[in-house]
Amino acid sequence: MPSTFLGLNTGLSGLNYFQTALNTTSHNVSNANTKGYSRQQVNASASQALSIAASYGMMGTGVTANSVDRLRNEYYDTKYWNTTSKYSEYAAEEENLKQLETYMNEMTGNAGYSEWLNRFSDALQDLSDNPSDYTARIGFTNTVDSFTDMVNELANNFQNSQKSINDEIELGVSEINSLAKQIYELTQQIITIELRGGSANDLRDQRGVCIDTLAEYVDVDVEERSIMFGTGLDAVASDAKAMSIRINGNILVDEMGYHELMVVPREERVNQSDVDGLVDIAWKNADSTPGEKFQITRTTGKLNGLFNIRDGNNGEIFKGTITAKTDSPATVSIELPRSINVYKLNVPTQGVINLNGREYIYDGWTAEYDEDDNLNNFTFQNMTMIDKSGAEVTAIILDSVVGTTAQMGEYNATKGIPYYQARLNEMVRTFSEYMNKHTTSGVDSEGNDGLDMFTAVDPYGKDYILKDTMLGSGTLNSTDSSYYKLTALNWELNSDWQNDPGKVVVSYKEDIEQGDIERRPIVDAITYGLTDMKMFQQGSISQYMQSVTTNLAVDISKMSAFTNNQDDIKYIINNQRLSISGVDSNEEASELVKFENLYNLASKVISVLNEVYNKLINDTGR
Repeated sequence: MPSTFLGLNTGLSGLNYFQTALNTTSHNVSNANTKGYSRQQVNASASQALSIAASYGMMGTGVTANSVDRLRNEYYDTKYWNTTSKYSEYAAEEENLKQLETYMNEMTGNAGYSEWLNRFSDALQDLSDNPSDYTARIGFTNTVDSFTDMVNELANNFQNSQKSINDEIELGVSEINSLAKQIYELTQQIITIELRGGSANDLRDQRGVCIDTLAEYVDVDVEERSIMFGTGLDAVASDAKAMSIRINGNILVDEMGYHELMVVPREERVNQSDVDGLVDIAWKNADSTPGEKFQITRTTGKLNGLFNIRDGNNGEIFKGTITAKTDSPATVSIELPRSINVYKLNVPTQGVINLNGREYIYDGWTAEYDEDDNLNNFTFQNMTMIDKSGAEVTAIILDSVVGTTAQMGEYNATKGIPYYQARLNEMVRTFSEYMNKHTTSGVDSEGNDGLDMFTAVDPYGKDYILKDTMLGSGTLNSTDSSYYKLTALNWELNSDWQNDPGKVVVSYKEDIEQGDIERRPIVDAITYGLTDMKMFQQGSISQYMQSVTTNLAVDISKMSAFTNNQDDIKYIINNQRLSISGVDSNEEASELVKFENLYNLASKVISVLNEVYNKLINDTGR
């Protein structure tokens, strides 16, 4: 026979369950707009039945609230993190390419290269009309000087963007370290609570938000596994789970601790026009020294996108075969598979080169050149290396490196800032050589040999003399005066031309000797050069610059398409995720009404039983 008070206990179990359900629903409603919150529901089951007699069988004893579960689907989480990483990478590239496009658009606008080339042409026309007039010469030199200033400004803006991206990389590393610490601390709290049989739903949501943010920077591999009690065959899984997060195959966070990344400043440049102070990323050792290099190109995410624009070289890296080496001083000779023209050379005067997988530092180089100014057979001089203590010492280059591969920088297929800087450098070198060839073949107003029209200032404050450099074939030293020394950053009109308009070359020597100061064959040659279709492979200088801006526009269009595509995928996956974990206000309102009614019914059960027991206890036997 069942207990007299069984019905009261059964009603009480319903009252407790529906109270818990109401509280959980209230919690859902309160967090309907909380970022990363997962909808919770009470997991209930019928209480253990009571055996009353063979003839009656089992009688129910009510309901038991077993747990409050968060509704979450790990499959959608994984898909969301992967898509977020790809989207963030493309978005970072698109955003920074658009910044470069802004600078390039300024070059094509009213104050851009097209306008200044037109002014260049107009100034040449004025000079052609009055070749001996100082006013026309002054106007010409001012116009040309402004044209070089415009190119300098563009190159400086590219460097400023490179510096800004570099700063953003440093902030990204700091954010990753902060997230790793938060995830570890939250995991410890979650394990502690769940080992005691509790529920850590809200802490798990907080950790999920951290992982969502982490996935924006790098691709994450998340794994959860049950913590086991006991060992071997006797081990039993507990309700608590440990989490590990890997990035690039290495553990960032697990139940034992978290690892940090650190930025490592580059002591030397990788590309000739790189801004100083760029950084790489390495894992931080326990003693806060740099450890293994973090291979950013093997992951996806915002960090990789930033690196692509900051270091993107379109795969055009210095790479060849080591043909010889020497000791005391340490040098290494490298043969390229194809010679490179001096106008396209992007090798720093001092830098770092990788020999058979190890980095070495050099402080100069020489190269052999042919009659077409093509360079090969490079020899890098005074090689040093960083020893285990972090000190720079004379390089020890093993004989076994001969025949292996040497390269400078890393292959990066993206057309980033180094690529566009190299294109600008190629433009100023090619244009300068074309113009200088004419001006140095003539004489100034005093009959003196003509000077280079375009040049740059050397370390001693004087103009590089580019005339008669790299004639025929020979050997070029990185410190020699050559068109390699000209970049879009330092390109300028010859200072003598700026200071003395009489130095402007318009005629040949025989014209001056014959007293024909009005002849201007060199001016005519320079004028023709502005539209010479054979100056560049792409055509004239204007068409060359247009090809650069077109390349940039095409890359932006491609990145925009990739970004929009990943954004659509991310939106769909997030909606799928929210369909399970999201809070729907209409659904919760319905749940509130349902549980309110059920709570009232459970209360009614207890009220009715109260009357029954009152009758039984107080009125029976009267």
